Amino acid sequence: MQQHENPIDPSNANTRRAFLKATGTAVLAAGLARGVHAAGSDELRLGLVGCGGRGTGAAVQALQADDGTRLVALADAFGDRLESSLKSLRNSPVADRVAVDADRRFVGFDACRQLVDSGVDVVLLAAPPHFRPRHLKLCIDAGKHVFAEKPVAVDAPGIRSVLATTEEARRKNLSIVSGLCWRYETGMQKTMEQIHAGRIGEITSLESTRYLQGVGKLAPRQPGWTDMEYQMRNWYYYTWLSGDFIVEQFVHELDKMAWAMDGEYPIRCYCTGGRQTRVEPEYGHVYDHFNAVFEYAGGARLYAGTRHQRGCDGVRFDFARGTKGACELMKYTITGENPWQWDGKRTVMHQLEHDAMYAAMRRGETINNGEYMARSTMMAILARMSAYTGKTLTWEQAMGSQEDLSPPRYDWDVPLPEPPVAMPGVTPFV
Repeated sequence: MQQHENPIDPSNANTRRAFLKATGTAVLAAGLARGVHAAGSDELRLGLVGCGGRGTGAAVQALQADDGTRLVALADAFGDRLESSLKSLRNSPVADRVAVDADRRFVGFDACRQLVDSGVDVVLLAAPPHFRPRHLKLCIDAGKHVFAEKPVAVDAPGIRSVLATTEEARRKNLSIVSGLCWRYETGMQKTMEQIHAGRIGEITSLESTRYLQGVGKLAPRQPGWTDMEYQMRNWYYYTWLSGDFIVEQFVHELDKMAWAMDGEYPIRCYCTGGRQTRVEPEYGHVYDHFNAVFEYAGGARLYAGTRHQRGCDGVRFDFARGTKGACELMKYTITGENPWQWDGKRTVMHQLEHDAMYAAMRRGETINNGEYMARSTMMAILARMSAYTGKTLTWEQAMGSQEDLSPPRYDWDVPLPEPPVAMPGVTPFV
C-alpha cells in the first residue's frame, strides 16, 4: 500500500461519496483484497471503543463516509453508556448499518481487546485519553486500521508508546487517522498552504487563545461507586484520565500552531496555571487556566492561553506573524505585503477526516497521522508539566519524563485517593 503522511484533499465530501459509489469492483477489489475488509466481502466492519458523545458521533460519521461500512461491535467501560450510545445510533441517519449483536457488546477494562478480537476491520478509538496508547497498540498489533480521537496520551511514556506504534503501523501499511480535525478542514488547509508557500515570510511569532466557560457534565457520586468508577465517570476532571483540559481540548490549537510551523516543534516551554473558580471537589484536581510560552530553535515564540472559567467572556483566535505579513487563521485571512483571503464556507471537518480515511482505503492506500498527533499532544503535556511544577522544561526533558499517570491496576475496587491539586514550586518534575 502507498502511504500518505498528510491527508488527501477532502474539499468536497459529496464528490468523494459519488466517487466511492461509482468506483468499479475491480478497483475496490485491488484495495480490499489486501486484507482491509471482512473475508470474502467488500464490506468494512467497524468497531467503536468509547461510547460517549464524541465516540457515538465518530461512528455516525464513519458510516456516512462509506456506504460499504457496517458497525458491528461496541466497547465501553460502562454498560449503561454503551446501551445509550447504541440507542442513539439506532435512531441516526445510518441506523440501517448499525448491526451490533448482543455478543459484540463488550464492557469493562478488557472491552477493547475483546472488540479487536471480534473480527472487526476498523476500530474507532474514543475512550478517555489515558487509554489511547494501550488501545492503539492493541489495534495495530492485531492488524486493524484505526481512527484515533485526540489527544493520544496523557504522559510522556504514553507518547513514546504511540510513536512506536505509529512506526509499526507504517511497517504494516495500516491507517491511523487522527481526530485533530482542523487538519482536514478545507479553509484551514488552504490557509496553511499560503503560509507554507511563504506568503507571510518567515514566522516570527504565533499566538493562540481559547477562553471558554468549561465543558463536561458532572456525574454525582452514587452509593456503591468505587473511587475508580467515580473518577472514570468524571474522567475530564482527573489528569490521569484526561491530561487536564490543556491536553484534552487545547491540543487542537497547539496542533494548528505545529502545522503552521510546518512540523517544527518547540525546544522549551514555560507555563503558568492554576484553579481559581472551578475549585469545588466535584471538579477533581485539574486546573481552570493555563498560559504558556513555547520557544523555537529559530527564535520564534508561541504565546498560548486557555481557560475554563464560568461567567467570563469567550475568546478564541489564532495568529501567525511573519517577516512579510500576518495571518488570522480562524478567519483565513492574510495581511501585509501579500494579502490573501479564502472566501469559502467552513466545511464539516469531523466528517471530512472519515471521508479521507475510507476513500484512501478503497484505493488501497493508507493515511498515517501518528507522528503529528503524538507530538502535538506532547506540546500540551509539556505545557502542563511546566505549569504543574513551575519549571521551564525543554522538549528533551519532557519527552524523557518517567512520570507514568497509570493507576496501580485496572480494577474497579483499587483504592484511588483524590489526587492533590498540583502546586508550582512544590510538585516535582519526574
